[in-house]
Amino acid sequence: MINKFSIIYIFTLSLLFTQESVNYDMSGQFGVELSNNQILWDRDQRFDNLLIDKSSTNFRNKFSSFDFEDMPSDSVYVKSKFRYEFGDYGFDRLNIGLKKHSENTDFQFLAMKKSFFGNYSEFANADSSPLSLFYKIDYKATVSQHNLYFSSGYFREDATFIFDNQSGLDTSTNKEFSDFLSLTIGDIFIKDKWHYKFEVNHISKFDEKEIIEYPISHAIDLERNRLNFNASNNEHISIEAFLDNSYYKDKISLKTFIRNTLHLTNRNKLPFGSLKYGIDYINDNISPNISYGATFGTVELLLERRNKSARLLFDDYSLNDEKVENWDSLILNYSLDSKVSFVSTLKYVQANNIIIKNVSAEGAIPENVVYKFNSDDMLSLKTKISIPLKKNKIDFTHYHNFYDSLISSNRSDIIEMDYHFNTSFINENLGITGKLSLLYLAGNHSDYYFDYFRNMPVSNNTTHYNDSYNIGLDLDISIADVLLTIRLKNALHRLPIDGDYSISNAELFNPMNSLLSFGIIWEFDD
Repeated sequence: MINKFSIIYIFTLSLLFTQESVNYDMSGQFGVELSNNQILWDRDQRFDNLLIDKSSTNFRNKFSSFDFEDMPSDSVYVKSKFRYEFGDYGFDRLNIGLKKHSENTDFQFLAMKKSFFGNYSEFANADSSPLSLFYKIDYKATVSQHNLYFSSGYFREDATFIFDNQSGLDTSTNKEFSDFLSLTIGDIFIKDKWHYKFEVNHISKFDEKEIIEYPISHAIDLERNRLNFNASNNEHISIEAFLDNSYYKDKISLKTFIRNTLHLTNRNKLPFGSLKYGIDYINDNISPNISYGATFGTVELLLERRNKSARLLFDDYSLNDEKVENWDSLILNYSLDSKVSFVSTLKYVQANNIIIKNVSAEGAIPENVVYKFNSDDMLSLKTKISIPLKKNKIDFTHYHNFYDSLISSNRSDIIEMDYHFNTSFINENLGITGKLSLLYLAGNHSDYYFDYFRNMPVSNNTTHYNDSYNIGLDLDISIADVLLTIRLKNALHRLPIDGDYSISNAELFNPMNSLLSFGIIWEFDD
């Protein structure tokens, strides 16, 4: 029996790469996130309970989880979903899911298949459309006051790059492929007023890249195991630890690399704030880590140092890769919540021992590429104002970069304006909710950009970006139990006006232009 039938669209900015550079502020398309204008890359990710290695480039935009609403409290209840989405550029995604809930157990199965095509990016036509798919199983059980959980997922990514270059090179063999299995087993329990959590993560991965325009030709096996431990007495002591072992094998050069990391910290509550301190043992180097956070009325303070292994470069074995990256942050947050909400965040970050690529003026040919360790910092201010208007609301967000750096977006200003509206008719049987948004990006004329294929910042940039404007519309129309949702991005390209308002990344690829997609969801109970 179908209890609910709804039509919904979920729009995802799809893969968009450039041969030369990646625009920082559009880096959400490349698996690189922004946080108050800081670019965040080469970090581990999680997919529900599963650990995803940081070598999985652009994972967030290739895969998406499939959430169920809150399950009823019945002793046994089953809910299943089917979702199909389609849209511009041949966007085509199918999700299926099943969840069974009982008094002491939960079982869930998820699967997804996604593909698209279009000459707006590196995928030249439908024959070379990228494919992303996964299958995942989750199981939870309560046994003798132990909350046991198990998750396993198989992920496959397959794509072919066809560059529109003038070099005459045969690019038909350019490819990026990833095929991996992730496994998580854990236990949460309470004993003698102590809360414990044990978790084991395992990843088996085969990764292959072959890109002619770049001197990249890798075939890498990765075996990784991570043991996590947490203990807290809910008073003054909270211990966190993990042991991480990564084994890499380059199947082309037959070289092997082993990375081991031991992380130990303890958190204490202080009269003013909370202090977290410990050590990181990374590749025979010991580095202290520390974090202090406190709230003084409307002002919040955070001081933090994080450490991690310097990233592994398979195309330069001569680089001394034994240094440890240190990330130091100072964050001040001021918030005022009355009828009008006001939040302002000042963020300073300094990154030490990050590996960057320095490209000479002659171009990115192998003999002109130099890898080196470097340090850089960033200072950025984020200001957000929310104004309620009965059923509607206006959000205004402004990001300001005080100077250019390797680790920032290098836009002096980014402005986001969102108008949220909500209304209903016919005794609330017909409802309309949505959001009208405007995004402004100031010009970027810095000397830095981001290399997607090597997943690292680059100095000596020659590609600059002008100001950009984008208008988007999210519209939800509900009729009884039916929900129609429309998502339109970069609507300026669908209006009869002159000018190119899209965010183009390089002359070798067409801009993304406007995107429009729809979808359909069926939900079944029992």
